[in-house]
Amino acid sequence: MAVACLLLTRAITGQSLTGAPDVLRKTFAMLPELTKSTPDREYRALNTWLPERGLRGLYAKVRKKAGLAVLENLSGVKVFLKGPHQKGKLKLDAKADFGRYNPAFVRWLATYGIPGRQDPILRRQLQPVYDKHLRRTVRGFYVAHLNLKSQPLRVKKIQARYLGLLDGQNDAGDFLQESFRTDTDRYEKSGHDWYEVNVAHGFWVRRSIDGTANEFQTALTRLLKTYDPDFLL
Repeated sequence: MAVACLLLTRAITGQSLTGAPDVLRKTFAMLPELTKSTPDREYRALNTWLPERGLRGLYAKVRKKAGLAVLENLSGVKVFLKGPHQKGKLKLDAKADFGRYNPAFVRWLATYGIPGRQDPILRRQLQPVYDKHLRRTVRGFYVAHLNLKSQPLRVKKIQARYLGLLDGQNDAGDFLQESFRTDTDRYEKSGHDWYEVNVAHGFWVRRSIDGTANEFQTALTRLLKTYDPDFLL
């Protein structure tokens, strides 16, 4: 019965056993249009002043099509296990905590959240969208992960300081930015976006705390293998 219900749910949502749900395929394909049509209020709502860079700008574009509530409905699990983000809404001004991702959701994302991963025709159709709207960000997050993976002792020290600042509600985000300024300067010289790589380092520190770094790395690597395999060589 459980298997039958799962298959029925996937049929309704357009999610095959190996492919991404229809809503994700369509949202991916619509990124060029959404980039042009997303109103400024969507970016202001996420406190981003760089709408064409970083994850907040990207989420503002897709929120109405594939926001948290949609993702939870498709995956059948919560996106976050703990933290300030509740009832399908992001609370990005919290000073004492951050969103702790659900490993089950990230595993679902790695399996079903990459349109074209197992469909060469769809992949060719979506390649220009990836190249223009996602490649720079994805590459920045990948190199940031590699950088931190090579420095586990440094990461542990930064984790401890970051958590201490969160407990004191004292500029924890600023601390992360400054912690990786030198790294970010170096990556900028090799062609990466300074802002995105800096933010990416903070993202991976938080993932090392909530325990989803490996799951996110799997998803990121699968995305690169699908649309940007030469970058992995």
